[in-house]
Amino acid sequence: MQINNECIRDILFVIEKKANFEHGCHMMGAYRKYPELEKYGGNGVIPYHVRYLEMKGMVFRPNKEYTDSYDLTPSGHEFLANVREENNWKKIKSVSSSIGFASLKVVSAIAEGVATAAINKQLGFSE
Repeated sequence: MQINNECIRDILFVIEKKANFEHGCHMMGAYRKYPELEKYGGNGVIPYHVRYLEMKGMVFRPNKEYTDSYDLTPSGHEFLANVREENNWKKIKSVSSSIGFASLKVVSAIAEGVATAAINKQLGFSE
């Protein structure tokens, strides 16, 4: 299955919104529970992407008893902070499309670059 960065971003938003210190976000049947994920359907897309996010260290299972319960790691929070703004997300997608790379590592690097450029502009370091 091909990785869909929109799906990754949407999953992270849902987990951020639903998880708290006491409970993770249950992802079993997520496309039925969370309207933001309906578009990915029940064909295994969401579980595949959640497993990928877990392998990449962006989500973890806070309670090992619940195999479908997830929360964000510091890396997941950092990635989400860098892709949260819709305008920045559009820039990130545009750059990754124009260079022909869209791996999560590349998207993360572009997101950090976009954030750095915004900071530099705000501080008056660039025009």
